[in-house]
Amino acid sequence: MRLLVLVLSCRKPPYDALWEAQQRTWDSVSVPDVSTLYYWCDELATMPWRLKLALDSAWDARWDMIFRTNSSSYADKERLLAHAATLPAERCYQGVEGIGFASGSGFFLSRDLAMILRLYLENRNYDAIEDEVVGQVLRDQGIHNIPGAERIDYWPRPVHVKTQRSMHDAPRTLEPVNATREATEDDIRAAYHVRCKSNDGDRQNDVEAMQIVHRLKTET
Repeated sequence: MRLLVLVLSCRKPPYDALWEAQQRTWDSVSVPDVSTLYYWCDELATMPWRLKLALDSAWDARWDMIFRTNSSSYADKERLLAHAATLPAERCYQGVEGIGFASGSGFFLSRDLAMILRLYLENRNYDAIEDEVVGQVLRDQGIHNIPGAERIDYWPRPVHVKTQRSMHDAPRTLEPVNATREATEDDIRAAYHVRCKSNDGDRQNDVEAMQIVHRLKTET
């Protein structure tokens, strides 16, 4: 199993501080068979097309599955790889459920589904954000978010764990199905994905959360 971590990023302040924090924390850790690619977008309307271009640019690299995430996420490469190894090799689309799509904070995507996105994402402005567009494209091809994703939400305090327990099959009946409980430091250490995005819009809080998570995961 080879995993590509694909990170939606922005060079504009204050978001530039986030990808710099990612490079200093989780992406400073080298894990065999895991690589990282940052791709850049400054406008919501063009994010789906930027994802398509990122997939194009990564296509010749050696990977079996993608974990697509964003600037406010902490990704534990070793645990991501271990989780990816448990997933189906084909028709795999998994993340914490929104309403008919996997949350853009982090979702897994098998190579065959990445090809579908390459074929169907268009060079135009979209009226929905990237994760919603991805969900719609895949639903049109009969692909739905599969259960089993887990994410730690660092904000709001106290820290919470979100687990997708189950889901409905028909797109028209899809509803959020996440169970939430308070997390412990051991939960954070064991998590493959920690969402560090605060609700108050202060991205420096995200940076501080990322640094705290990194210390918890790397301290002996």
